[in-house]
Amino acid sequence: MATTPTEWLPVLAKRLDARQTRIAKNRSYSNGHAPLPEMGKNTKATWKAFQKKARTNYGGLACESLGGRIVPNGVRVGTSTTSPAVLAARRVWRDNRLDVVFGDAISTMLTTSVAYLIVGVRDGQPIITAEIPEQVITAPDPTQPWRARAALKAWRDPDTGLDHALVWTPGERQHFTRKSTSSTGTPIPQVDGEWEPFGEPETYTGGVPVYVLDNKDGVAEFEPHIDVIDRINLGKLQRLVTTAMQAFKQRALKGGLDATDEDDNAIDWAKILEPAPGALWDLPEGIDVWESPATDIRPLLEGEKVDARDFAAVMRTPLDVFVPEGQNQSATGAANAHKGEIQKAKDRIARAGAPMEGSMLAALQILGLDDGETVQITFETPEHVSLSEKASAAAQAKAGGKSQRWIDEHIWGMSPDEIDQEETDRSAEQLLAATLIGAPSATGNA
Repeated sequence: MATTPTEWLPVLAKRLDARQTRIAKNRSYSNGHAPLPEMGKNTKATWKAFQKKARTNYGGLACESLGGRIVPNGVRVGTSTTSPAVLAARRVWRDNRLDVVFGDAISTMLTTSVAYLIVGVRDGQPIITAEIPEQVITAPDPTQPWRARAALKAWRDPDTGLDHALVWTPGERQHFTRKSTSSTGTPIPQVDGEWEPFGEPETYTGGVPVYVLDNKDGVAEFEPHIDVIDRINLGKLQRLVTTAMQAFKQRALKGGLDATDEDDNAIDWAKILEPAPGALWDLPEGIDVWESPATDIRPLLEGEKVDARDFAAVMRTPLDVFVPEGQNQSATGAANAHKGEIQKAKDRIARAGAPMEGSMLAALQILGLDDGETVQITFETPEHVSLSEKASAAAQAKAGGKSQRWIDEHIWGMSPDEIDQEETDRSAEQLLAATLIGAPSATGNA
């Protein structure tokens, strides 16, 4: 079994190369560039351009909708709100813009199946970055898969013409480099290859500072339903073809027009009788104009809604994400439509929370402020997304006896810093109100 960075490098590089095709495929289905339907080796460029109009980014829409319910908003360390560890954690959150970093990691997890967080040090301060599966891979800890027993990050620097690789093992990190091109000058397409150590290994304390956000069952949100997306895109293409070929009226002349004029020159009737707004034709006696009925494409458009409904069902995503008019339903129907997505969001929060908390704990350890208290990343409540939902839920919670701080955190989704500021502002308002009530009137002073 590999133990050193040099031994782990070829092992992890081969694994990283092996999954590139799958990750690229998942990316294409979530960024609007899914494979074109009905593709052949000799497909004309004009047909490809037409095919592109048949793609709808259903995978990306589903991931964005779910990601909108998974919103990290702060960090808690133990039960204190003023301890050095709490204040340091909030500073790390602010300096690293972790609401963005964690949000990017969650989005990558949903769309590709896996994402990574790496904790480093710059000028003595912890740096937490979100990493993509095209560049990073780990050998997961069998007992805690979100932790790593070895990790690799590989990237290409086009300015220097070098490839770089960092390999972590417990307590040790090694930097490797190589040229980006082969001896013939062609770019090296894979990570596995001839790497050379760059400098001496670096040592550090603690475990491997790379944390894994692994989606449920190790697949992207839409990955089990790629066939459904392909079916939708193919159906869309067929509907576009039918519409383009049959949606317009066709015209013909019945009666037999002369093919030549008096001088025996061929007559181009198609050009002479070209339809145009306001055009009037003086047709010879006995000539009649035939016009085909227009094709009714409404059944084809209804088919698109059926496809969207089927995809929404298998994804447990509200229909109004794919069909905007689907939001015109009863309040009970809308609530039921969101239940599946809310349950998925809770599950993904639980899966993403542990690696995020691990990265924050590693940051506190770098600062020497790990006091043994539990580190917890807080999220906005996935049930309440809109302002009206939050206001209604807050009123009900208040009537149920919940404290204002609990409501601010669990319903309004405020971060700990925002809650502290809100309590300060609320106290100031109460003091001002009491001052104004107790102040003597102008008439009384006269």
